[in-house]
Amino acid sequence: MAKRSEFRGVYPIGDTDTNELPIRKVGPAVAYYTRILGFSLLSKSDDRALLARDQARIGLAVNGRDPEQASCYFEVSDIEALRTELLALGIEPSELREEQCGGKRQRIFFAQEPFGVCFCFGQTLS
Repeated sequence: MAKRSEFRGVYPIGDTDTNELPIRKVGPAVAYYTRILGFSLLSKSDDRALLARDQARIGLAVNGRDPEQASCYFEVSDIEALRTELLALGIEPSELREEQCGGKRQRIFFAQEPFGVCFCFGQTLS
């Protein structure tokens, strides 16, 4: 079995609210986040859902905002394992690269879910 990366947290990029990531419909979004990104569904209503993967919790909301204007950063334990996991699922993440953020080196890549939200996945290097 392939190694699975642990999600250690989620952080907003810009003015995105990670408790209300914009979606157009709950059902298809929940299916994507659970089947493809490995989140577990904690609760769901007609216009909202709460999901978790390891220590990262996100909320999805039909809130009239544009999903293509939303972005968030997921801190993960093994960036290469996550990229391999997503590639195996047919996701086309960007190439891995190193960046400085807050005085720390990170390895990151980007991926966009089919509904518009852009994700940055990263692992802080010691």
